[in-house]
Amino acid sequence: MIQKSSRKNTYRLLLVVTLLLGALTLAGCVGAAAPVASSDPVGIGLAATVRPLENVPIMITIKNNMTKFVSDVKVQVVSIDGNPGIAPFALWQTPDASVSLAAPLLPGKSIQVKLLLQQKTPAAIKSYAVNVSVSYKDGDGVAVTKIIPNAGIVRVGSINFLSAGIRWIIAQLNDLVHSYALAIILLTLGLKLLTEPLTRMQFKSTVDMQKLQPQLAKLKAKYPSKDDATKLNQDTMKLYKDNNVNLFSGCLPLLVQWPVFLALFTAINNYSPFNNAPFLWAPALSMASSALPLATRFIMPVIVAASTYVQSVTSFIPGQDRSQTAMLTYFMPLLLGYWAYGFSIALALYWALFSLFSAGQQYLVIRRLTKDMPALEPVVKKSAKK
Repeated sequence: MIQKSSRKNTYRLLLVVTLLLGALTLAGCVGAAAPVASSDPVGIGLAATVRPLENVPIMITIKNNMTKFVSDVKVQVVSIDGNPGIAPFALWQTPDASVSLAAPLLPGKSIQVKLLLQQKTPAAIKSYAVNVSVSYKDGDGVAVTKIIPNAGIVRVGSINFLSAGIRWIIAQLNDLVHSYALAIILLTLGLKLLTEPLTRMQFKSTVDMQKLQPQLAKLKAKYPSKDDATKLNQDTMKLYKDNNVNLFSGCLPLLVQWPVFLALFTAINNYSPFNNAPFLWAPALSMASSALPLATRFIMPVIVAASTYVQSVTSFIPGQDRSQTAMLTYFMPLLLGYWAYGFSIALALYWALFSLFSAGQQYLVIRRLTKDMPALEPVVKKSAKK
């Protein structure tokens, strides 16, 4: 039937988009491997791509091109664009702009490490050539230090206007309330208020379809044969049209909300001003839960998973067929909890608040729209007994 097929396809689309978003964002945050272009005894390659006023995760590849192992390997940034030091970037979480290997590097092997810098002021949009020094002890115990020019590039690209606007709003709210965490709370609440008409439209479409279930059941009984499928679909579409029900009006809010979420992800996930903004158990909103001590590492992922579950269960319409969403009700919270483990506390905080605000909004909207509906038992299909 058209309604059943449309709803199932919508849920499948949501799952695919979420998984694709997770894969793309994970790939973007992990960073591409930096190729080693030099043939030096210990070759170095590095790369980073960021936007203005973001933290700068520089992925450094170290390769041992010799026939003996090397030890005490240390790589340090010595100049950028020919200027000594690391300007226009700054140190964060490290005493100097260097990384060291704790274990010897075997012959022909390579390893990738990360050096995390920050931007205290927005860097100019351009590519920055990075020179490094590498020091190590070769297989005979001889200490070696060498400068490697143009070891790699740090690219600072532009930010889209929507993400830039979100950052501006966050900055203004922070100036007002003197708390980035509170600014995120106010931003989330504001976005929910702005999207309230879309949420109402989405659930009104679902409720309108649910109210037609008795008439749809009669049509099914009238056309029980598969040979009557065309006629059944025609009469079903006529029923929707006569009752001003649009099958696709429930998809419009998703089309609007996804770009907003993507822009917000770009705006806050790696935002360097959050480096100096502690939040309860976290030293900084910009830190990922995975970087926190074990005692507090899983707090935010659990909160995200729980809030997503609450949002899922409050979205059910009385009498609605839940068999098509049973898996998503439990799978999506687990997926998003795992997702929150690797992203910043700021982004996870936004998602948890968004889910909780959505849950309250959904409860009120559905309660208002269904107050005149007869009480129906939720439909949960069971597997047929053999």
